[in-house]
Amino acid sequence: MATFVVGGIEKIEYAPASAVGTVSSWKEIPNIAPDSVTFTRNQGAKSSIVPEDKDVAFINFFTPAEGDTLVLAVLEQNPELEQALFNVEYAAATTTTRFKAKEKIANLAFRITCRPMKDGRKAQITMFNTDTQTGYANNLTKTDAQRLALTATLGTYRKTGDTEDFVYEKTFLTSAGAVIDSTAA
Repeated sequence: MATFVVGGIEKIEYAPASAVGTVSSWKEIPNIAPDSVTFTRNQGAKSSIVPEDKDVAFINFFTPAEGDTLVLAVLEQNPELEQALFNVEYAAATTTTRFKAKEKIANLAFRITCRPMKDGRKAQITMFNTDTQTGYANNLTKTDAQRLALTATLGTYRKTGDTEDFVYEKTFLTSAGAVIDSTAA
């Protein structure tokens, strides 16, 4: 029997965000901090109005939750990644990055590829449109490394021909990375 289990990070990639769900060039984020990746799908709330003279709801409505979030920490602080995440000036001749006082919210797409599970299937989660804020986590000690702390709030995207907005997509792949055709025979 096929398993559809999601877990374990094989790699995380980023690119400029796309409101139309199309990304042409992904760049891998190296050295994801252990146990730092969380993806939270926030739940909205159902509200009801029950008339005073009734025992059942007259109307129910849905109140959306705050945006879904992807949180991760990165051990690698290479200049290319810093330029995508922060409002900086980088001088390659001296390998100096100067961080500007004005904060930046990076508009990025993320693609998470999970490790293969029991029967070799792995999941790939693609978030095409996020607003990402970055700070630092961890002390500067000899037994640890300072981490870039990313918090991405997912936005919507709409592919050409779609009539509705979407937030993210999940695809199951073989261990070699090929898309799995689950069409009934």
